[in-house]
Amino acid sequence: MNSGGWDLLAAYSNPVPADVPQALQRLGVEPLRETADEVNARCPMHLALTGKADRNPSFWVNTRTGRYICFSCRYSGVFVQLVADVLDTDRESAVRWIAKQGLYRLHADEEDQAPARPDVSVTEASLALFSHPPPQALAERKLTADACAAYGVLWDPAAEHWIIPIRHPETGVLLGWQEKGYRYFRNYPDGVVKSATLFGYHTPYGDFSILLESPLDAVRLASLGIPGAVAAYGAYVSAAQMQLLRRRSGVLVLALDNDVTGLRSRDSLYRTWRPRGLRMKYANYQGISAKDVGEMTDSDARRAIETAYLPIRRKGRI
Repeated sequence: MNSGGWDLLAAYSNPVPADVPQALQRLGVEPLRETADEVNARCPMHLALTGKADRNPSFWVNTRTGRYICFSCRYSGVFVQLVADVLDTDRESAVRWIAKQGLYRLHADEEDQAPARPDVSVTEASLALFSHPPPQALAERKLTADACAAYGVLWDPAAEHWIIPIRHPETGVLLGWQEKGYRYFRNYPDGVVKSATLFGYHTPYGDFSILLESPLDAVRLASLGIPGAVAAYGAYVSAAQMQLLRRRSGVLVLALDNDVTGLRSRDSLYRTWRPRGLRMKYANYQGISAKDVGEMTDSDARRAIETAYLPIRRKGRI
């Protein structure tokens, strides 16, 4: 394949090795435990991101999709990015490396075009088990009850977990939910597709939308009176999600996490979607050390959004 062909493959595909555990071993990431479709290992970027060794491994790789996440340091993405980071190389070289291992699947977005309802039956009545978030939980996250109600966020009183709905972007039909607690994360039902929808897609918005990783960060902005926040349910943002945003946004503010993974994803989205006509700005994290909106002070969170800027011009307002 010529260089142009490799560039095309690198830009539009998510190559996944045929044997993910073996590929991880070749990268020097030793699998510790395997389930039906996931591999657990020590996070290869934990030390670089936190300054500490990964002594309690919570790094998981999906062997079918190639997507990964460390629930401790929040390092996440698709397999080609993992290869690029571990080998300290560019994306094209990472694609070449994966191709040499034997490919399972190339195009991640083919399965993301329409969110299918899982086999497990999920209805609005399923949410009757949950309640409104209690005052203490709201205070810890700096959220308001009104903002949670607007986004449909609930609380599991038995497990003390947040319940974050996953809905079809066009119909609003409930597909499932995320359960989120301290060092705990679960999608229900297993296999529910989040990559074809956006958290908060049905909430009111004005001339701009704000894209974040975490659903609770979107609720945090709403709690500050900032409209238009949506979340991708993680650092990975699919083409289907960007198409949804292109349809609804005059201007899109990219407010992914203020860390290596989030900033890299932000830059990649801008390079890919600005030529397609989507107007975008960057949230302004200058002088802000917090990793995400949820950790920021009220004033820093407001300033990050209100002074969002064009990448080619440092200063700018929405």
